[in-house]
Amino acid sequence: MDPRLLEAVRKYDIPTFQSLAQEDKETLQRKTDNSFNTALHLASKYGHTEIASAIVKVCPDMAAAENKNLETPFHEACRQGNVMVLILLLEVNLGAACKLNSNGKSCFFVACCHGHLDAVNLLLNQPGMVSLWEVGIEQTCIHVAASRGHTDIVRELLNVFPGLAQVTDENGNSPLHYACNKGHREIAWMLLRRDANLALEYNNNGYTPLHLAVLKGEVPVLEDFVLTAAASLHYLTREEETIFHLAVRYGHYDALLLLVHVLNGTNLLHCQDRHGNTALHLAVTGGRHKILKLL
Repeated sequence: MDPRLLEAVRKYDIPTFQSLAQEDKETLQRKTDNSFNTALHLASKYGHTEIASAIVKVCPDMAAAENKNLETPFHEACRQGNVMVLILLLEVNLGAACKLNSNGKSCFFVACCHGHLDAVNLLLNQPGMVSLWEVGIEQTCIHVAASRGHTDIVRELLNVFPGLAQVTDENGNSPLHYACNKGHREIAWMLLRRDANLALEYNNNGYTPLHLAVLKGEVPVLEDFVLTAAASLHYLTREEETIFHLAVRYGHYDALLLLVHVLNGTNLLHCQDRHGNTALHLAVTGGRHKILKLL
């Protein structure tokens, strides 16, 4: 790509851009040396709608152009949340919105990943996106949104596709697993309110969503489980560990304090794991002196 064109796109220098485009009709087709981005990739990235419009007017096929990572201008627009550019691209080539990058991700996944709700809503209303859901390609979009704490996007996805709450990834993790692992209380609450049984599902490592919340010491999330999914408090891990074992092993005093209060009078605190250890044993061997006083 002509360095002058690259600079003109970056600076949103429309007169220089137009001059260079007229000077060499082929310049818009050329790509950068390292990333193989076209001028339209860059205009989409920076949100320079007027330049993007000028490019697709002359070269509409550029909307589907791929860079080194097989990403189209759609991916760039969604990564930055540049909705006006995205609208323009959709008008030119709706089908290109379904193209996948080298990691097998569409522009819709990218929008969910980066929390751009307007872009997500725009794409959800495109008929071409339905096919991606039907073949299951985009179902993990809710996982990345839940993991990153994009509450509004998770809510919108569930409103359109309620069944996504039950979808697991290749590791057996549901959206609730991701929300609990990252401590996103509002998302976890939203999912639990839709289906409390999600709290009882194990991932491939033998952990329920609650186990992950305990592992991370996410007390607010634990409080919501007590209210909406109390049965999950009694579920053991693959190693037959209770939530007390997990709280002690990872030194989460506040989480343990809550659990002791809630489960006071039950035998769960004294249960042994697969290796014959109680939570008290773990506190002793782990040197958890503050926790020892609590137990």
